[in-house]
Amino acid sequence: MKTRVMSGIAIGLILLIVLLSGGYVLAGVLLILSEIAYFELMRATGIHQKECRCNGIELCGYVAIVLHYVLMILTSGDIRYFVISILFVFFAIMIVYVLTFPRYNAQQAMTAVFSFLYAPMMLSFIYLLRLVPYGQFIVWVPFVAWICDTFAYLCGRAFGKHKLCPKLSPNKTIEGAIGGVIGSVVAGAVFGVVLSEFVAHDSNMIWIFMIITLVAGIISQIGDLTASGIKRDHQIKDYGNLIPGHGGIMDRFDSVIFVTPMVYLLAVFFIK
Repeated sequence: MKTRVMSGIAIGLILLIVLLSGGYVLAGVLLILSEIAYFELMRATGIHQKECRCNGIELCGYVAIVLHYVLMILTSGDIRYFVISILFVFFAIMIVYVLTFPRYNAQQAMTAVFSFLYAPMMLSFIYLLRLVPYGQFIVWVPFVAWICDTFAYLCGRAFGKHKLCPKLSPNKTIEGAIGGVIGSVVAGAVFGVVLSEFVAHDSNMIWIFMIITLVAGIISQIGDLTASGIKRDHQIKDYGNLIPGHGGIMDRFDSVIFVTPMVYLLAVFFIK
């Protein structure tokens, strides 16, 4: 527990520096996290093999991640250029699949494309979120997923009786899930009040962030269960051991990864 707490504090301090800095610092850190997350997914799904440092399909993903972040920086976060990244990784992996057939099977090729969309692409929305109005404040909102996790755990321990997904995650309960969502909305309301009073001077911020965190609280739990499902499918406990007490990048940021694109879309829709 001590190791987990110390690691959590270290993560918080690093996030504080990176998110406040924004720009190239944020993009660079997200690029590194995306590459690591992609590697963890490749290893978890069996595409990465210990005897080979990097195979053709993996290499396509790593190159596509770099291309994606370069495009994102050069276009100032124009989301339309995300299509180029998606098409590049799709065609690159399909070319490797065809030219080396039958070295890789279709499931591996599709998993590699999915892994790119799942972690690197969705993580990059943190950079986009930093660019929206009041972005230096709103960029923290996706991490309400961690508040949701905490409230879900506490409420589940105190009131949990009905299993949410017993075969996938036996310890999660419906009561815990509801508590997690309520905790997220309360956090969103507090955030909205602070932003309204001291930054935006707009009372609409309160209900806007209550809506955003309501959606985020629901989606974060889907993200957590999705990551757990992949681990169970491939019979692994953690995606890695990079973060002492927490596991890998995918273990720590699984729910944040799911939440961030939706927070970005809602922020763009509501906040002008």
